[in-house]
Amino acid sequence: MLPSLLVLGLTTTLASAEPAQATVDLATADADALAQAAGLEGDLAVAIVALRDERGSLASVEELRILPGMDDASLARVRRHTSVTLDLPVQKNRRAYTKVEEVLAQFNQEPSVADVQQMAMEYSHTHRHQVEAWLEASKSAAYLPELQLRYYYYDRMNTGYEYVVDEQGNANPDPADADTDRDHVYQVTLKWKLDDLVMSSERIRVISEAQDVVKLRDKVLGEVTRVYFDRRRLQVDSLLSPSGDIKSQVENQLRLMELTAELDALTGGRFSRALAAK
Repeated sequence: MLPSLLVLGLTTTLASAEPAQATVDLATADADALAQAAGLEGDLAVAIVALRDERGSLASVEELRILPGMDDASLARVRRHTSVTLDLPVQKNRRAYTKVEEVLAQFNQEPSVADVQQMAMEYSHTHRHQVEAWLEASKSAAYLPELQLRYYYYDRMNTGYEYVVDEQGNANPDPADADTDRDHVYQVTLKWKLDDLVMSSERIRVISEAQDVVKLRDKVLGEVTRVYFDRRRLQVDSLLSPSGDIKSQVENQLRLMELTAELDALTGGRFSRALAAK
């Protein structure tokens, strides 16, 4: 009978036969133990524990790639000095399936491919509704006029004096008759560009960027769909034709973990969170 649990030490054996290093269980070790075993900064070890608590478990060291500061060197140390507990089901009283629907129904508790595609679009900000909102905003932007506000202040003196003849017969201007003119003038101007109402340079720019986003979305969705069904085919194959030797079971389990990690990378970890919520 095969054991129900197998603990794999994911370590690297060097040709120089370096001394064996102590490992800690990635599923249970606290931040201090991780920092000491793998030589990590304290903040990075705390982030690993936080990610594990958020997802409920860590099935692979590869899941840690999304953490800020987790470079290849740090990831290699974690891989070398930690172990991962794999839950391998015991195959007994295997059910005989006669219909395709019966087989696929075994995975109904997992997110559908459409669900995972939505997760990927949300994570990559390439959702169709978002692109349409950008295009609509660029179109309506031309409806807003250019606003100009001017203010003028006039302080003038009227020099149209009346002249008064004095006793000597001289005509002299009478300053008391001078008028002053002080005005405050406000001017508001609204200006529309008629050509922008048809097609503005801003809308042309947004259309060009939207096309790039659509290409990125198609690429992301294609990759997500491929990985999703690679994972599902592996699940179906393991269900219908389970391997009899432990080595093949471990290889299949590791491949399943790898595909799960790829989906997490494409969805920002949403896939594993959805699995844990089911």
